[in-house]
Amino acid sequence: MNELAIAYIEYLENLKSIKLPKMPKFKISAYTDNEYLSVIDALMLDFDKVEDLEITETFIKGDYGS
Repeated sequence: MNELAIAYIEYLENLKSIKLPKMPKFKISAYTDNEYLSVIDALMLDFDKVEDLEITETFIKGDYGS
């Protein structure tokens, strides 16, 4: 089972990756809880369409690499 987990991690590492820019430092106390929740909700909506289940199924079926 560990071999499968390691192989899956390697598979995910080889997918198209995005290099994130360096984030600026900001004062955390400058924002309210509602602002944080609003941003988290917006991020969740941005990634709502990501098909992570499809990536997993593709790996398990062995269809990767083509």
